[in-house]
Amino acid sequence: MSTTLPARASALRARLSRLHEMSSNVAEAADLEGLRGQLARHVEKFSGSAEKRRLLTKAGITIVDPPSGAVVRKKATTVLERFAVTPKSATLKRGQAWPTMLEEIDSAARDLQAAVTAAWKAERTSLFSGDTPAAIESKLAKTKPNQEALKVYQGLYSQFKALFDSLPPDQATIERARTLGSQLEGVAKAFDFHVAPEVKAFLEAVQSVLGAPISLLTDEVLAWLRENESLDAYRVKSSDRA
Repeated sequence: MSTTLPARASALRARLSRLHEMSSNVAEAADLEGLRGQLARHVEKFSGSAEKRRLLTKAGITIVDPPSGAVVRKKATTVLERFAVTPKSATLKRGQAWPTMLEEIDSAARDLQAAVTAAWKAERTSLFSGDTPAAIESKLAKTKPNQEALKVYQGLYSQFKALFDSLPPDQATIERARTLGSQLEGVAKAFDFHVAPEVKAFLEAVQSVLGAPISLLTDEVLAWLRENESLDAYRVKSSDRA
């Protein structure tokens, strides 16, 4: 019996060692899973904006990428390289690299969201920048054709405006916005303001995508705008910023 005791003791030590190793592996796996879940929550915020960016870019809408995107990519690369050398949770927890990266992901997500939103709003202006139905109604002669055209314009304008209350969910929404913008421009040309030719030319140009060139803002047009208390309803804007 005494000759087998050392062997039994050795086997017990080996088993305890394996149990300790298994326990350590379980703890390490739990730590890594916790870090993975933490990262996923932050990345999810960024992914939503990134998906909208891809949608708008595919539709030909230009988006100015915020610099914070490059910053967070650099930080993530640094963290990944360190982890590749020593793939342990302790590597990620050491120092401030991990929490700093998470903060920068959130910042990049906010900046990208703002950039995408700005691009979508700019798309609205490029598609149609005409007056509101109420503003047009105040200038129109109350003829039957004008009233009919205004009714159509009001319906289209309401639909068009609603599409820009939030970011588009799909390509079909973007195409719908473009169709409505084109339709609005067409209906706007049907309005008869029953005014002098110079004033009519100015008002029609204002409804177009390009807007009215300053050459159309003649003395007669200015006088008409003053008489109708509409002078403050218009702003001069450089075509380079259209």
